[in-house]
This record gives sequence, C-alpha cells and structure tokens, in this order.
Amino acid sequence: MLLLSLGLKRIACFFTQLLCFFVTFFFFLTYLSSFALSENPQVGSVPQAMLILDGSGSMWGKIKDGHKILVARKAIAGAIRPFEGKLNLGLMSYGHRKRAACLDIQLLKQASPLNPLQYSRIVNRIKPIGKTPITSSLNSAVKILNRKGTTGSSIILLADGPENCRKDPCSLITPEFAKKNKLIVHVIAFSMLPKDARSLQCLSKNSGGSFHTPSNKETLEAAITAALNSSLKGLPFKAPVSKKPVPKKIVIKPGIKLSAHLGPKSPALKKGISWKIEKLTKERVAESDLPPWTSKSAETEFDLTPGAYRIVADFDDYQVIRDIEIQKNKRELTRFIFNLSQLKLPAGWAIPDSRSGFGKLLLERRVDAKQPNSLEENSETLIFDLAKLTQTRLIPAGTYKISGVENGKMQNWFLHAAPGKLIEIPIWKETGRVRFDLTNGSEGTPLSAPSIKIYRTDLKPDQLVEVARSLAKTPQFDLTPGKYLAHIIDGHSEMRHSFSIKSGHASAQTLSLQQGILKIDVTKQTKEEAPHLEILKLNESSGPKYIAEISDFENDIYLSPGKYRLLYRTSQTDRAQVKEVQIKSGTSQTIKFSSRQAYVSFSISKRDDALSRHQIFWQLFDKKGNMVWQSVEASPSLYLSAGTYKVVAEIGNDKFRSKLRIKGKKPRKFDLSDKQIN
Repeated sequence: MLLLSLGLKRIACFFTQLLCFFVTFFFFLTYLSSFALSENPQVGSVPQAMLILDGSGSMWGKIKDGHKILVARKAIAGAIRPFEGKLNLGLMSYGHRKRAACLDIQLLKQASPLNPLQYSRIVNRIKPIGKTPITSSLNSAVKILNRKGTTGSSIILLADGPENCRKDPCSLITPEFAKKNKLIVHVIAFSMLPKDARSLQCLSKNSGGSFHTPSNKETLEAAITAALNSSLKGLPFKAPVSKKPVPKKIVIKPGIKLSAHLGPKSPALKKGISWKIEKLTKERVAESDLPPWTSKSAETEFDLTPGAYRIVADFDDYQVIRDIEIQKNKRELTRFIFNLSQLKLPAGWAIPDSRSGFGKLLLERRVDAKQPNSLEENSETLIFDLAKLTQTRLIPAGTYKISGVENGKMQNWFLHAAPGKLIEIPIWKETGRVRFDLTNGSEGTPLSAPSIKIYRTDLKPDQLVEVARSLAKTPQFDLTPGKYLAHIIDGHSEMRHSFSIKSGHASAQTLSLQQGILKIDVTKQTKEEAPHLEILKLNESSGPKYIAEISDFENDIYLSPGKYRLLYRTSQTDRAQVKEVQIKSGTSQTIKFSSRQAYVSFSISKRDDALSRHQIFWQLFDKKGNMVWQSVEASPSLYLSAGTYKVVAEIGNDKFRSKLRIKGKKPRKFDLSDKQIN
C-alpha cells in the first residue's frame, strides 16, 4: 500500500505542484486512520453488567450508619463515579412496589454507558416495601442481558436477606448454567446473618464471581467497587485445549434388578417376597397372551426386552405396584419401599396381666387433612387381640392413636411408627399425663378459640413429629416418656412451650398466651367502598412482618404483644391511612378509621441548594406522638384523615418542624420553607 502511494505521488508531482500537494495530504490522512484502527481493534466492545438492588421491606432496617437503603444509595453513588463511560451498567430491583408479591420485579435501566448522576437519581427512587424474590430476579436479568448478544455479562446482587419466595437460587445458577450463558455473579450480602449469607454464596462459587459481606457504608462501597472492577474485566472463557476421548460403546443386556425394603434406610429383605412382572400394551393394560414373570427370591433379576412393564411386590399382607419403562442398553436397579414398621409387645409383657386389665388394643392410623389447623382426618383402624399377638407384626408407618380399657376406663395415647423401625406397644403404666389450662393473660380468662398441637422433639434430631392435637380450652394428653413441644394458636397470636413426660407422672400446667384484642371501627364506611386492613408487626432487627389482611371488622382481632402498623384502604383511595398501635397483653383497644380524607402534598421550595446535596427524610406524627408515616421523596404526597399532625423534615443537619391541621376532604399543599428550623 505504501509503495502504491509513493508511485501515485510521483506521477501527480510530474504534472503539477498543486495536484502533488492534494495527493500527498489525502494519503497522509489514510495512513493515520489505518494506524488508529490497527491500534484499537475492539472499539465499542464495552463490558456490560446488571446491578440488582434489594427493594424488600427489610432494607428499612437500621445499622450503625443509618437505614440500610439510605446507606446503600450513598455507597452506590460513591462507587460508580470512577466507572463513568467505562461500563454498560443496568439496574433492576424487586419488592419496591407491592407488599407480599413475589412477582414484583422491575427493570429500571437497560445496560448502557454509565452516567453516575443519572444512575443515582434512579437508585434514589427505590422505596423498599415487599418480599425478596432473588431467584426470579436473577432469571429475568440473565434473559435481559442475553438480548444484547454480548459474549459474557456480569450480575451484581446487593441483598440484605435470603430468598423468601419458596425458590432456590442455587438450583438456577449452576456451573453448567453460568458456562452456557457466559455469566458471572458477584454477591454482596449486606448486613446479613452468617447463615443467610451462606445460602447465597453458591451463586458466586458456581459462576466464578466474588462474595462480600459488608456491614457498614465504608465496606459496602468497597465491595461494590470490587464487583464493578471484576465486571469491567469481563469473563475469562477459554476454549478447550484437547477433546476428550470418545468412550467405547458398552452393550448392556436390558432388564431389571429388584430389591425390597421396609423403609428408605432399611436393609434389603432376605425372604418372604413374591414378585410378578407383566408386560403392558400401549393402553397400559397387561398383555393377556403373554404369561407374567414370577419369582420367590427376595433379591432377583429379570432379562426383559425394551418396553413398559408393571411390577407387583407382595410381602406379608402388603403389596406395592409400580409401572416402569425398560430401555435399550440399560439395566434398571429398582428398590421397592413398603413403608412398614415392625410392631411387638413390650419385653416381659404377660397375657393376661391382672395389673392393667388390657385385653384388646384399638389402633387408629391418623392421616392429617389438607388444612394445617383442621382436625378433620381419615383413619385406618386395626384391632389386636393381645392374647394372640405373640409374634412381631407389620403395620404401615405413621402416627397412631392407641385406645384400651383399663379397669373399665378408656385410656388413650399416641405412637409414631417410623418406616423400617422396630417399635413396642406402650402400656398405660409406661405413660404420663399432662393437662393444660390455657388463658389469655387477663386474670385467667380462657382463650376464645385455641388450637394446640403436640410434637415429639427427641425422635428425630432435625424434625418435629406431631403426636396429638386438640381444640379444647383445657386439653389433656396421655403421652409416652420423652421431650415434647406444645404449639398454641389463638387468632393471630401464638406461643411455643417445651415440656417433658415421665412414666407414671401426672401434671397440670397453666399456659398464659400473652395477647391483646384489637377492634376496628369503620362504622362510617359503606360496603361499596370495600374497606380492608393490612396488619404488619414492627421489628427493629428484621423490619415489618406481614401478619394478616382483614375485610371483616365485626370480630375481634387477637394479636401477640408488640408494635403494629395498620394500613387501611378503601376502593375510593389509592393511598392507605397509616396508624401504628401498641398491643399490650390482657387489654382491648379500638382504632377508628374514617373515609374523610384529604390529599396533602409536601414540599420545601426554598431549599433547592440543600436538595441537590442531601435527601429529605419526612416523618408524620399524630397527637399522641406515634409516627404514622415516613418517606424519603423530595415532594411526597398522601391521603390524611381529619385531625392535627406534627410534620418533621430532615435535610442533612437541618430539621424543620410544623403542625398540620386537616379538615374535610379539600386537597392541600403544605410548604415547609418558612417553618421552624434548627
């Protein structure tokens, strides 16, 4: 190219000086542009990343530096400044628009060249309120980033709590998923409990990302900066050096190997099993022209041609049936689980025994209904004659109610039969009795509608086994010796009580379920307004907790002691009336809500200089000094009922205070520019 240029230049200079000058200048520009392109072959290939910011209600929790959401805003603003124009950074959030909604996920900004000022403004509009759908947010972020067609993207997850929408983020971000999508995930577990933080560590481990556990503004800003630096470098995907050798094909004779077990962890049975195998047609029925395969061996094998089969295993009086598909070049290994327990009398038990008078025992197998607090249940009844029960008998695993007559009096107790275990029938002399007197903490007043469940805690180290339940106000239980947990529920209040049972001992325990009664007065409302109330329990450590949503205000509401936030709405108002109430044990209080609301907008018009540097933190208090509303918007608005309120606004170190009186429904603008400041 250079030689061609010099040749053209000599020809032009031979004819005229002016033509020589223009040709020389043109080839000079061409040379510079080619040099620039050779030096920057990847112009425009800017890495892209997505920041997912936690917008759940727990982000209003406080740490040493202030509210978590406010600390996160400042840390993000400080961390992104050095990356202006160097990184395409998008923004997503969840839980910032609706309460108790696992689909509240929103893309706030597409991945585009980073503008710190514009980005911070979007971050500052996020108001935490709802749940934590981490898995769904990650899935949405991956789909959005893949639309760009970029080879390799990063996700920065900033969360203060674990997934609480019944999904497992680890099952989504697997090593195979990260490699396929050329994805890396950086996790920032902000002010999170160690146990909760470990539940998210798999995301960074499976994708080769970084993992941070900051607890204040300084460490949070450093963590965000480190994640952005890693995102700027991109993903180090390398092509495989050599191909794996192709394994030789191994021809396996199709068929099946069978074994039978009492329980999932029980050894294989050695005798007493009868097997029958039938081949099925396309209509899933047995072929009549083909005789079945049978065997009396406890562990056996069959050579079968590919197709569908039905296997029947008989053991004692019990049977297990399973349909299975036999494939070519595959030999199935199938375990048949009968879920049976072995039942026998206690050691040293003699029949008849004059000490107890038991002649027969009635066993009822309890099968719980679908509703967790319902006592409706199906049962399977087995009657044993103790005089004839000389050998061990098999029974289906489960919880049994055992009834027997002792000296003309019916006695009851409960037995949990675990799969594959050998259990003994407990007798009355080996049980203890406990009676509970349930009160609500108000001078021994009984509970209105108690529900009590009894769990055995020492059978399995990692599982509670329910053995009894009752709806009686003074329930009584006969239980085998051991450790137990009583779970009492009345309305929206509950308590747990641990106790032990000793053989032959009887005890009476008074349990005071500390609770208060809340009554809601909405007498001025009409049915057309469709009023409803949300109840949130306030907790300084974990933030507001959703308790219930109520639309029937005729019945009393029973709540455990504590501070609650009431959100009252009707079909005619977009915003809720907010009141906070302190519930005390043994007391009853009435909260009134009215439809007479005025739309009020707040502002500080003469503080534009402060607004550019600081956020405004608004608070609203009622006559008794209870905070009923708060916001960090520059010019918030809400509906208020008639009454007198105290307004407080903070801008940096300045604090404004003023009184606000609301009458009727007339809209009102409230400017704090000329109000008291200190």
